[in-house]
Amino acid sequence: MSIAFILWFSISLFLVGFWVWTSWILFQQKKAWKLYAQKRKLRYNANKFYDSPEVGGSIEGYKVKIFPSTHITADARGERHLTTIEVSLLTGVPVDAAIASGGMVKIVDELDLSQEFRPEIKGWDDSYIVRSRDNHVLRSYLIDERVKALIKLMELRNAWVILIFAGGDGLLRIDTPDPLQNPKSLDDMVKKMIEVARILELGEGEARTLKSKRTDNKKAVLDVGDNTFDGATGLELEDDEGAQPVSEDAPKKK
Repeated sequence: MSIAFILWFSISLFLVGFWVWTSWILFQQKKAWKLYAQKRKLRYNANKFYDSPEVGGSIEGYKVKIFPSTHITADARGERHLTTIEVSLLTGVPVDAAIASGGMVKIVDELDLSQEFRPEIKGWDDSYIVRSRDNHVLRSYLIDERVKALIKLMELRNAWVILIFAGGDGLLRIDTPDPLQNPKSLDDMVKKMIEVARILELGEGEARTLKSKRTDNKKAVLDVGDNTFDGATGLELEDDEGAQPVSEDAPKKK
């Protein structure tokens, strides 16, 4: 038996094994997400046979989207496939701003947000980023409770997190390499996101207080270039066409 044949056989065996393993993960994911969507009364889209599924709808008054995302690697030679969960906030900071960790830092760095600061709180990593159009407003908003809640998400293994405010809307997003291939793990992650979202909501009268701290009275508009989010699927701040509106009795932080 020649060395070339052994090498060819080994490579073929590895490729077949990898295909079987990834296919099994994908089908487990589809099964889990479908069960989860049925339990939570969400929309489920299986997509193509070998594509990851998508889930969307409302949970506890929050608009939630779960879908696969693709990111270009740092050397631009490959792609990284992650699972994304987005939760749209019910309230938003009256200034354009973004806080991020991991691979989302690069995205924030490309936005037209000129002011940056580092929260002085235990657990904050220098690799994280906080940018805004007006730090006077954002500093007042980022009380310790909110920063600690974000850190808790950012410390999840290999997770990328971004909290972004634009035009008065807010979005919390996490990207994780975990395929979340069973309903419980998916439900646990969504619950963590909603728990943090509640902490991030503005309290009664807080929007007025934050507006009073602005250094000017001009409405800031987030300038996002057409190619800013290439390779990062989603990251939407507007409701999807046909999506159900949040009910008036949706939970708000008091």
